Amino acid sequence: MYDGQEFLRDKRWCLSRRTLLTKAGALGAAGLLSACGGGDSSAGQAAATPGTVLARTGDVPVGGGTVIDGVLVVQAEAGTFSAYDATCPHQGVRVGAPRDGVITCPAHNSTFAIGDGARLGGPASRGLTEIAVRVDGTDIVRA
Repeated sequence: MYDGQEFLRDKRWCLSRRTLLTKAGALGAAGLLSACGGGDSSAGQAAATPGTVLARTGDVPVGGGTVIDGVLVVQAEAGTFSAYDATCPHQGVRVGAPRDGVITCPAHNSTFAIGDGARLGGPASRGLTEIAVRVDGTDIVRA
């Protein structure tokens, strides 16, 4: 029998509390509500230990980025690479690759700057957590 536990482990989704209270019934609303808490997460940082190759330089477009294993790797300017934990600090939803120099969380539209991960707007109370990287040849490596 399905007990809803796999949804509790996957924090990329989050229903409204009202929806959970009215429709959760057999799954237990109290347990589901705890999955939508606003705590910080470091999933991306845990996934990439120092020395881990995160991406190849050719895979990260200038002015854009890519999300790999919970880490957002960006190239704000040609040859300048940065990385951030791809977890939005608002409710733990994974952010998408930047568009037009802006990183956006699909859940509640918090926005962040590609250059430094700073919060631009939305309900997030702070910017994205930076992950130190270095370029080694054509590899972008966690420092």
